[in-house]
Order: sequence, then C-alpha cells, then structure tokens
Amino acid sequence: MTGSAWQGLAALAVFLGLLLLFAALGRRSPASFRPIPAFEALGRAIERAVEAGQRVHISLGTGSTVGQESAPAFAGLAALSSIARTTSMSDRPVVATTGDAAMAILARDTLRSAYESVGAAERYEPTAGRLLAPTPFSYIAGLPLVLATEEVAVHMLTGSFGVEAALAADFGERENAFVIAGTDDVQSQALFFATAEHPLIGEEVFATGAYLEVGGLHTASLRTQDALRWAIIALILGGTLLSTFGVLR
Repeated sequence: MTGSAWQGLAALAVFLGLLLLFAALGRRSPASFRPIPAFEALGRAIERAVEAGQRVHISLGTGSTVGQESAPAFAGLAALSSIARTTSMSDRPVVATTGDAAMAILARDTLRSAYESVGAAERYEPTAGRLLAPTPFSYIAGLPLVLATEEVAVHMLTGSFGVEAALAADFGERENAFVIAGTDDVQSQALFFATAEHPLIGEEVFATGAYLEVGGLHTASLRTQDALRWAIIALILGGTLLSTFGVLR
C-alpha cells in the first residue's frame, strides 16, 4: 500500500474512534448545537400539517445510490425515518419521491422500519415511497401533481439536484407549502437560496439526522466533525507559527 493509502486509513481510524467515543459519551454529556432556524421552523410546520390532516412530502432528488451524489439523499432518508415516526398516527402520513429506482426501494424500507419501531406496522403503504420518473426533468414534471393531489403542506427537498432545483422548490411555493431545501451541489444551493423559503446552507443538509434526533450516531457524527475541524485549525495555526519563527522550513 502507498503512503497516501495508509494516511487515509489512519484518518478513517481516527474518525471512527472519535465517533465511537462521542456515541459512548452521548448520554452523559448531551450535545448542544447552534440553532438552525430552518429545522426549528420545520418542526412547527410538521405539527401544523398533522393537526390539519395534510401531508409531508420528502423529495430525495434525482441522484443514484452510488457515488458522491448519493450523500444528500441518504441524509434525506434519515429525515424520512424521523418524520415517518412523527406522522405515523396522522390521517395522511409522509410520502417520499425520488428519481432513482434503488433509492425508492430504500425509501420504502425506511418507512417500513420507522412504522415498525413505533408499533404502527399496519400504517405502512408501499406506495408512500415512489419512483416518480427516471430522469431529472421528467421527475420535476411529476412533482406538481404530487403536491396538488396529496394535499402537501410541507415540501422537503434533500437530495441531489441539478438546474431543475429551482423548479422543484418553486412548485412547493406555488402550492403555499412550507418549503425547506438542501443539497451538496453549490449551484443548486444557490438556486434553493433564491426560491426556497427555508434553504439549508453548506453542510447543514448533512446535519439533518442530528437536528431531527434520528439517533445517537447522527449526533456523534456531527460532534466528531466539529472535533476534527478544530484539530485541523489547530494544526494549521501551529504550523504557521512554527514556520514564522523558523522552526519549520
């Protein structure tokens, strides 16, 4: 193995070690995160939707389950698990759509597991996890029908999107739904910022599991990332000082 491969394994080992450490310390030392207005507003919007008998829709985007583009969609699956449990007793439980067949299967499995965890397995409907269309623009073309016929009050976009992102958010705004949107693509983030009522900026989309309290590992992962950031900052500052005083050349 090359030196870079060993360095990668060492970094992974450090990350996993910190992850397990923070997971073990989670109950003794609860995490305290900065408030993110979008997630605070999301909780209130879901409560209103449940009370009004309206539906929450989660869009997992048009990306596949492999490669970098799958990351925001997996964050969306974490949100789907939490929201499914929250709305399990609603007249109109959560529905998820995607433009990838494999992601649709994962969405159905997530819904099934969420309902079983709260003792409401009979509430599971396979059609609640849907493959809307196989291409980005055909998927976007199908969104208005879902939003209108399902009486969607909360429209959550968390997945891989391209230039069609603006339309995906705008359709929710036209239905007067609460729109929260996040992705990992910088250009799509800019489109969401311009069209969505509550955009998620930067890495906020990957904090979804922690803020929605999906599980201890999600919280531990966020704390691990923060710890590694501080460690990298300390190394940069330390190296700069050592270089300034001539210790390192």
